[in-house]
Amino acid sequence: IFDGGVRVVTQKVEATTDAQGRWSLELIVNGEGERAGTTWSLEGYNQYVAKVFEAKSLFLASALETTLGDLERTSAQNLKAARETGAARLIVVSDYDRYLALPEGQRRMNDLVVLDGGEAPLTIHGSVEGSLFEGVQRIYHGGRPAMLMDGNGAVLIEEQQFSAEAPTITRQPAILPEGAGLGDNITLDLGSAEGMPPPAADWDLTLGDSSIRDQIDPELLSMELSEPGEYALAVSWSNMVGTVAASPALLTVAAPAAPAVDYGQAAGYFHPGSAYGGTAAAVTGVVNGGNGGWNLAAIGSGNAIAMMPEGIRFAEGQFLQVTGLTTSGLEGAFIVLRMVIESYGSGVLQLFGANPNGGNFAISNNNGTLQARYFDGTNRSISLGNVSNGQDFVVGIEVDNAANRVRSYALSGAMISMTPAGTPVVDYTTVRAGQAIRGTLKRAALFTKPAGGTFAASFEDVIADFLVP
Repeated sequence: IFDGGVRVVTQKVEATTDAQGRWSLELIVNGEGERAGTTWSLEGYNQYVAKVFEAKSLFLASALETTLGDLERTSAQNLKAARETGAARLIVVSDYDRYLALPEGQRRMNDLVVLDGGEAPLTIHGSVEGSLFEGVQRIYHGGRPAMLMDGNGAVLIEEQQFSAEAPTITRQPAILPEGAGLGDNITLDLGSAEGMPPPAADWDLTLGDSSIRDQIDPELLSMELSEPGEYALAVSWSNMVGTVAASPALLTVAAPAAPAVDYGQAAGYFHPGSAYGGTAAAVTGVVNGGNGGWNLAAIGSGNAIAMMPEGIRFAEGQFLQVTGLTTSGLEGAFIVLRMVIESYGSGVLQLFGANPNGGNFAISNNNGTLQARYFDGTNRSISLGNVSNGQDFVVGIEVDNAANRVRSYALSGAMISMTPAGTPVVDYTTVRAGQAIRGTLKRAALFTKPAGGTFAASFEDVIADFLVP
């Protein structure tokens, strides 16, 4: 530790980023020992511990006065630096006489000594090549314009007088290209602003409520869109006079559309457009839109079944059923349905099922609790959540014996996965819909998987399609 709180670090130090990708270290400055000219290297790593950047030979000049000493005798790095006498040192002092008073062995002919005399112009003492300042138009000290002179008083950079002006936006920021989608690369255009002194930009890119600035390439200001959602680029410009915020640039990235499902490949498919027998007010049967080769017929007594614009309405009387089916050789099946229940009684209501007697493979309503039911040697019930009267919902159950799993889709949107104790029943001789319920079946699909084959559509894709309003 040296005068003024200057620290010299001669070993590797580390810092870890926070959730926003920011990191910080205690100030590390060059140790200006006898004939020393130490530089430092910075390395950055991502979350996979892969190096993402390296800055070598970084010279950090300190505005603090530094006590010169014989560091080279305590540091191998400084011993090496002390031998590199061709490197110019930049030393900041408040009094040039203090530098001249140093022993000759601690001064170099090519030292650049910056005299910071408070309100006086900054002055450089030392051998300065004119090319060092080529292209430099203004010098700022403490955020204000300053004059720069050499040690003989010759002006190197004139002080540029100006009237301070708050920043104003000259071009709004943008996320390019417009209309980019998932998988596309975007580039951030921060826009521009004018002011005096020239303003600097501060920006952030958010996805929803979270900053994702750490995902942006810092040099190209680009990234690949890997998530759907609302992206917002916020930019503000600041100088010594004030700050102005630009209008945020917005980009909405849509989620991928669900693949089209061919319901003609389903074993059973029923919807508001299904053909039916009888009249709209008294349906005698509904034609199967799938390829199972069977239709559903109205059976039972009581209130008739009606075909409504929104679907098949049951009035706690007749229901739909087909029996005598032969479906051996299956190793998987799933049911997805969408419906609204107006009211329910105190018993178990069969919404849609294959082999519904005994609950071998069905979706039911038990006193307001929706259940997915299957049989693996024991009757199993999976709670799908509590349904309210008039609630429009989508639920489903899938049995895949080849994968040795049962999955169900609940009211909450959760996918519940279970490992059956035995081999669940997937063959069926009966299909039934709407028994003892008062409500409307909007859509129902039954897909099967032959032994050694695949489902014609995935459970997830059918659920996603049914969820579309």
